[in-house]
Order: sequence, then C-alpha cells, then structure tokens
Amino acid sequence: MVLSRSVEYAMRIMAFLALYSSGESVRPMRAKDIAPQIDIPSFYISKILRRMVEAGLLKGSRGHGGGFTLARPAKRIRFIDIFEAIEGPIATRRCVFGLSLCSNSAPCVLHHRWSELNDAFQQWARKTSLADVQADVAANGRIPLPNLSKD
Repeated sequence: MVLSRSVEYAMRIMAFLALYSSGESVRPMRAKDIAPQIDIPSFYISKILRRMVEAGLLKGSRGHGGGFTLARPAKRIRFIDIFEAIEGPIATRRCVFGLSLCSNSAPCVLHHRWSELNDAFQQWARKTSLADVQADVAANGRIPLPNLSKD
C-alpha cells in the first residue's frame, strides 16, 4: 500500500506526539518545534495539524504555552483514524483500474490481489493504535527519534 506524503507526515506527527505525551505531565508542542524533530517541512506541518484538530485527534491551543496535544488517550487513536483524517474514508472496493463494474463476480485482472493487500492494510490500520507505538518504544527501551526531550 502506497501512502500519500500527507498521510506519512500525519503518522509521524501523531507517533511523535504519542511518544512525547507518554510521561507524567504533558505540555503542548508547537508546530515549529515538532517539524525539525521528525523532518517535516515547516510550511507543510500546519496544514496537517489543522486536519488532525478538525478530526478530533489533536487539541490545539494558541498563545504563550500553546501548541498541540493528543485529544484522547493514545489507545483510542488508531492509524485508520489518522489515515481518514487526511484522505477521507477508505474506498474499500475501488477498482485499481478504475472500472465501475469490478467485483468478486466480475473482477478486473488485479482484483483479487489488490483486495488482499487492501484488506490487510485495513485490518492493520483498524487494530493498531498510538498506544502500540508507545508500547513498542517502551519494550525497546529507547525512542528512535532525534532530540526527543521534554525540556
């Protein structure tokens, strides 16, 4: 499954904020502080953060001490939520060739293979949450992002 750059960036942002927020006290992170940590162009990050706020995945606050935090617990933010906040609902049975009459009973040449990939991706995205990212990092004993600190 090929993800758009926007989805890829949204996944990075959300994973970063999940790792940043896994401690005792959580302070909001500003866009300009997030962008260099996860290698996202600063002109791009605001657009993605706005979509995450609109989708109810992040809370944003302005002014001194403002920034972004997860809007709900990491275990309640699944990757499907992030994907759909950027791309909209996944078209579960869209034909890879764009045919309007592509189905199990009248498949295009790639229908069965594409359906297998699509189904696997959706299953992963629906069951995997930001809490899984936190658990993976905790199990490995390190945070695989540059300069992650809560200063």
